[in-house]
Amino acid sequence: MEKTKKQPTLWGNVKALFFGVLVALLLVEIVLRIFQPFPFRIKHGKIILPANQQIIHKNPAGSKLEPVVYYTRNSLGMRGAELPKQPERYTKIITIGGSTTECSYNSDSLTWPELLKTKLQQRGINNLWLNNAGLDGTSTFGHLLLLQEHILSLKPDYIIFLTGVNDMEETAMGGFDAYHSNEWNTSSVKGFFHSLLQKTETGALVENIYRYRIARKKGMTHRVVDYATQPKLMLTEAQMQAEANKQSHYLGAYRTRILKLDSICKAHGIVPVFLTQPSLYASFTDPATGIDFTNLQTAAGRNAQLQGMILSRYNDVLLQLRNEQRIRLIDLATAMPKNSAYYYDYSHYTSTGTKVVAQIVADSMISILR
Repeated sequence: MEKTKKQPTLWGNVKALFFGVLVALLLVEIVLRIFQPFPFRIKHGKIILPANQQIIHKNPAGSKLEPVVYYTRNSLGMRGAELPKQPERYTKIITIGGSTTECSYNSDSLTWPELLKTKLQQRGINNLWLNNAGLDGTSTFGHLLLLQEHILSLKPDYIIFLTGVNDMEETAMGGFDAYHSNEWNTSSVKGFFHSLLQKTETGALVENIYRYRIARKKGMTHRVVDYATQPKLMLTEAQMQAEANKQSHYLGAYRTRILKLDSICKAHGIVPVFLTQPSLYASFTDPATGIDFTNLQTAAGRNAQLQGMILSRYNDVLLQLRNEQRIRLIDLATAMPKNSAYYYDYSHYTSTGTKVVAQIVADSMISILR
């Protein structure tokens, strides 16, 4: 008698699906370990500085930007000249921040840190070495890692921090506070799964895609904005105040991280200088275009006025610390004019804008250096 074939059960199908997914993930992991096409700056809880990098790329369409950008990173993984052979003979300055410090849409000679170096040299600061350690997307969580992993060993005399916009509503950028640990988290299934992802190339890919999606949702990614075609979003005063008041949950932690950056620098004989974050997030009429920015939609559920109210809370933290803790502060947000000629979106600078930033910072740094 011919035997009848058993029909696959639901449990059998589930096991087959699970096995197939496991094999697929294993293959992806093997491929990513052999060839990694995504040059992530953050992986396995570490800051990755891309050393000896030379890139020539075309900028997005728009007359406000250079048509071709020449982007270089030295052997230290930073933008600027190589460390001199006798560094102790030089005044060493490193700038740290996110994309508004890295200036990836500006050529090497037109970033505000490089222009700052030139302006300081023109005003008599000789034997000056200045490097730009800005990294797109990083917040003060990343700056703390960068200090420990890369910067302190260089023994700079001064560090200039530009912070604010990437810290808005951040409890842990990219999960840095837990992500930096290499230990297994067995306190929960979720914690174990997350620690497993930390140790894999696939996990690094998932983590960075997630970070990019969050940044895009907040309107923090690079894009050349045509302000005349931006949609409008009308919000009541009550709505804006309610959203701005939600920041209190994050501001205390932001203050703590700023104080930690300040104390780490001072403990290592480094003079920290903080900058408030300038932007076009505000209610104003633009001198360059005549456009009222108040109700321009900048992100999901937010307009320029609301986003400005929120960012000002983070700038206020620095202003308060200047008064209470005597941190060195340059109020760049107040000194920088609200003018779209200086920005290609709401926070990133054109080559005209980087010159203005460099001049403002140089005017204050010259007295600090002397």
